[in-house]
Amino acid sequence: MSEDPGIRRLAAIMSIDIAGFSAISEADEGEAAGLVARLRALLDGLALQEGGRIFNTAGDGFMLEFCSAAGAVNAAAALRASDEGARVRVGLHMGDVLATAGGDLLGHGVNVAARLQQLAPQGAVVVSVDVQRAVRGKLARRLHPFGEVQLDKMSESIEVFTLEAAPANRLRGKRNEVVLAVLPFDNESGDAAMDYFAEGVADEVIVTLLRQSALKVIGRTSAFQFRGARKSEAAAALRVTHVLDGAVRCSGAHMRVAAQLIDAASGVAIWSERYTGERADAFALEETIAAKVAAALKHSLTQSERAAAPIDPAAHELYLRARQVWLDLSDVSEVQAAVLLERCIKLAPNFAAGWAALASVRAFLLPRDRDVIGAPAHRAALDAANRALVIDPDCATAFAALALLKPGFGAHGEKLALMDEALRRMPNDSSLHLARASFLLGVGRVRDAGAALEDARRLDPLGIAVEGFRANLAAARGNVEDAVEIILDARARWPDSAFIWHRAWTILCLAGRVNEAMALAAPSARPGPEVTERDVDALRTQVALLLTPQAERAKACADLLEAQAQSQGPLELAVIALCAGMGDAAAAFDAIEAALDQGRPIRPDSHDAFGMARAQSAMQIFIPAGGAPLFRSARFPALAARLGLTRYWIESGKWPDCAADAPYDFKAACAEAASRA
Repeated sequence: MSEDPGIRRLAAIMSIDIAGFSAISEADEGEAAGLVARLRALLDGLALQEGGRIFNTAGDGFMLEFCSAAGAVNAAAALRASDEGARVRVGLHMGDVLATAGGDLLGHGVNVAARLQQLAPQGAVVVSVDVQRAVRGKLARRLHPFGEVQLDKMSESIEVFTLEAAPANRLRGKRNEVVLAVLPFDNESGDAAMDYFAEGVADEVIVTLLRQSALKVIGRTSAFQFRGARKSEAAAALRVTHVLDGAVRCSGAHMRVAAQLIDAASGVAIWSERYTGERADAFALEETIAAKVAAALKHSLTQSERAAAPIDPAAHELYLRARQVWLDLSDVSEVQAAVLLERCIKLAPNFAAGWAALASVRAFLLPRDRDVIGAPAHRAALDAANRALVIDPDCATAFAALALLKPGFGAHGEKLALMDEALRRMPNDSSLHLARASFLLGVGRVRDAGAALEDARRLDPLGIAVEGFRANLAAARGNVEDAVEIILDARARWPDSAFIWHRAWTILCLAGRVNEAMALAAPSARPGPEVTERDVDALRTQVALLLTPQAERAKACADLLEAQAQSQGPLELAVIALCAGMGDAAAAFDAIEAALDQGRPIRPDSHDAFGMARAQSAMQIFIPAGGAPLFRSARFPALAARLGLTRYWIESGKWPDCAADAPYDFKAACAEAASRA
């Protein structure tokens, strides 16, 4: 007699495993067992809450069944937001399954969920189109298109989505253009000290493509997250049509570079080549590779191809080292990069890219508490940017550096004009779109900043600066819950980033999640030397204010403003915004106007580093600190006039988004304030 084949039914299947579990077990078996136990307890609770059950386990893997797609996605969202969420990979599919007498589930629907889980990067939830079609509302808007993927050991391809912290942006139209990811080249030299050189070659190919071709190229920060075995995941995760990969081997003065261009849909290499020569030829080789990639993809160069100017190979290596360290978004790294770049341009005085990079680094190292226009350090940065433009009038990064050298509260139109010039020359550089977004937010054009950020995110979807700014922008739009999810995801991904640490602090405080914010003050939670005791003291002060009973907050704010007034240091705009929103707005405006009358320096907030230049300080005015934003006060237009904003709004005719939300005639008040300024 044949066995009962079981009952066939439709179910939502969730497949889960712990990323890197073998390595965790090898390092600490007790920790590995505890992690599995904690995950099991969490999944039991989520299954009970969402109408599901665990039907299979194997080591660190779990399979769950839910009666609805919405229940499965809700459970996945809760898992993703938990402490264990950053450690797991999750796949979700809805399809036919076969229930056995013992309660196990079999069939194609289970297999698809397992394949999606294998496809998912650590900390990610990958969802099939069948699940996406079955959910509605806010949850559905959090499912971002991931592209069409070929499932391992299956003949079919399937459209998939990722569950993200915030709703997906509405696409302006179906994207069918060629999009390229240049992955970090492998170092095959047998010397880890040459990693910087191998990555630098790939990095410079990106820069050359951005400068010379019409291709859309994914930003370095996102593309370089895919190394080793993870390179196979890059095309789907970054939603690109093509991938450029390669390897570099150096032996003394000799160099060998292999590169191949792969069609992401078919996995076929459509171009590959091997080069041998001297390390002194690296600079010219990068432009050769970039030109051949563009030609292979049948994109004409926007500029006529020019022979690479000869450059001292030692200078080129210094430039590659500098680029690798200064992208850490910290003053410590920027100081190191400045030293390397100064040595670089001394060896290669006609290297425009070196001068432009030095100008940008010097801009970030200028004081954030005051403008130093005309000071030696500012003149040196300005000279570097102008020197780059003399050598190469189309050097986009030099225009961006000039924008970063403008005053903190002024020249708003000039900053945006310089960024437009930079983007005309290099329209596919994510960092330029992001810088433009920061200047747009600095004049209150939140929606326009969002559009610029969308452009940056398309080109650098996993960029650390992109994610930090995305959280800020969500907060500025009033979407505080989205901001929290975005920044906590970023914190899990980059726990050693001081930039993300600070963003997490401000957004958790804004959301009233004071215990989580205060936990960031613990020594174990501080990411490195960039986080100072002053940063931690500022965090504790903000948390203390939030914990103060409502009836006593006005007095607490008055005390905080008095302490600012008595301080010998610069006035902090973040403190003014916090006190205006949480306590007495009149006293807060009195404090900043008194500081302006006295010529006292104004700084955006308490910290000195974290990847922000003085020129971007005006963003702080439009990033909420809690309570009513500054623009709600009728005294805001007078302050905006003193900070150069009303002049920009009136002359450009481009008004901030808050003009429509203020409880008074915003434009008339600004015109009156401008006439008195």
